[in-house]
Amino acid sequence: MPCERIVVVMADRRLTIVTGPIDSGKTRWCRRLAAGHPGCAGLLLAKIFRQGKRIGYDAVRLPLSETIPFARLAGNEPPGWRVGGRVGRFLFSAEGLQAGNSWLIEAAGGAGPIIVDEIGPLELEGGGLSAGLRAVLASELRLQLYIVIRSGFVEEVCARFGIGGYSLVEIAGGSGTHGPGTHGPGRNLNRS
Repeated sequence: MPCERIVVVMADRRLTIVTGPIDSGKTRWCRRLAAGHPGCAGLLLAKIFRQGKRIGYDAVRLPLSETIPFARLAGNEPPGWRVGGRVGRFLFSAEGLQAGNSWLIEAAGGAGPIIVDEIGPLELEGGGLSAGLRAVLASELRLQLYIVIRSGFVEEVCARFGIGGYSLVEIAGGSGTHGPGTHGPGRNLNRS
């Protein structure tokens, strides 16, 4: 069974789950981590604004900084948008999901740290970045993994993807929509 294999592989690597509420600074924490580790691979989700209001997210490939539209609030999709999923008011780009999964699958073959930002309801339904996350988790290389999961979904994501022991970084608050350094400090906990 795939989950059993993942649990065995996970015993040999370092896994950190970065969690916190919406707009707490999880992606900013990961962006700072990536800046300090040039060999870091994976993806981050960057907020996209129009007239001062958040309208969605672009996926940013690490370490290349290549971007692709990833999610938009309904009514804010760019021309040619093909819907690959929906969560609440957000529509996910089929091309963005495909690219994000490809980037993670490619990252799984490398030796540097990997960041996966963010796993949530779409992945719990088997869509979104599920294929990329499974590839990263199943990699036989000894990797440092950082997986971003919004508060309230950690246990469900761990159960769904067979994630065992991990360290937990809880981003304690503040608003991720403000300038650098405004989010609360992370708190490290170990979970087995």
